[in-house]
Amino acid sequence: MYAPFVSIFLLPFFFWGFGLSGNIGVPTKLLFEAEGMKITVELKSGEIYRGLLESAEDTMNVTLTDVIRTARNGQINKLSSCYLRGSSVRFIALPELLKNAPIFQKVTQMKRKLEQHQDTRTTNNNNAGGNKDHNKRKRTE
Repeated sequence: MYAPFVSIFLLPFFFWGFGLSGNIGVPTKLLFEAEGMKITVELKSGEIYRGLLESAEDTMNVTLTDVIRTARNGQINKLSSCYLRGSSVRFIALPELLKNAPIFQKVTQMKRKLEQHQDTRTTNNNNAGGNKDHNKRKRTE
């Protein structure tokens, strides 16, 4: 059922709000980019809503139109629109198209910079530690 979608909650939590403009994280920015597209939202109650994302908020509150609601017992209802509170959302499935969203390029760049910084720190710590051991051996001889 979720195959043609990418889950915004499967993104590593590390990237939430990491060095991006504003206080919102990558999943929320990705949700904003999905406005005007069909999404699927599963609530903590087990209900599933599938519809056109009309609008989204920083709190992940969403407004959907042309909605198909599937209750926990499997009963299906059609709604013209609905508003879902972000705190009750368990899962959001977004269109596969968003895999190429510009926000992922920024995340990839930030990840590379962070890895380079960590590699540099590791290299520096290894070099510094090796020199200290060498100096200690010289003093004791």
